[in-house]
Amino acid sequence: MTPRTTLSPAPLATLTLVMAAAAQAIIAGLTFGSAGNVDPWRDPVSDYAWHSGGRVLFAAAILLLLAAAAALAVAAHLAALPRTPLASTLFVLWTAGLVVVVLFRSNLSAAVPTTSGEIHRIGGGVLFATLPSSAWALSTRLRGQRRWLHVAPALRRGAVAGVVTAAAFGVAQLVGRLPAGLLERVALLAEFLIIATVATALRRAVR
Repeated sequence: MTPRTTLSPAPLATLTLVMAAAAQAIIAGLTFGSAGNVDPWRDPVSDYAWHSGGRVLFAAAILLLLAAAAALAVAAHLAALPRTPLASTLFVLWTAGLVVVVLFRSNLSAAVPTTSGEIHRIGGGVLFATLPSSAWALSTRLRGQRRWLHVAPALRRGAVAGVVTAAAFGVAQLVGRLPAGLLERVALLAEFLIIATVATALRRAVR
């Protein structure tokens, strides 16, 4: 009888880190390379999609995040990461927000709203709200697990950073003097750190 092969979550966790880092690198490259067209201090990341080459790169970054989410979910399952229905549901909503953001183009101008642009904004709101909330719910679940006890504090810090930066970005939509573009990019970085925290924990748990 052929022995049963057990898949390891470590390669998928590593792949998650690579893809999420690549997505973040694309956004960073657009931030510095397209500063003449899109003001990183004021303008949202999705504005890159309105400029030559920017749409392809923006879509590539979002698709990399979606692939990273899929790899992370499978790795978490293989590693038997304890989860709650709330954490899992919020994570699924986060991926749904990514899909909406890439499928529906943003408004070219805030003064001229479009149906696609408003759907895009809703998707962005879901995107920024759900991942930090999912991380918080997961950190609460992991506090009672000896194997994952070391992960909970880092994950909770990431959740707090995600909530604070996302809230600041939300306030910037109402207060024009605030640097909305910069705050959005910081919020995206906080989300990357959440993904990186979970992926790194999955790699260490296997070892």
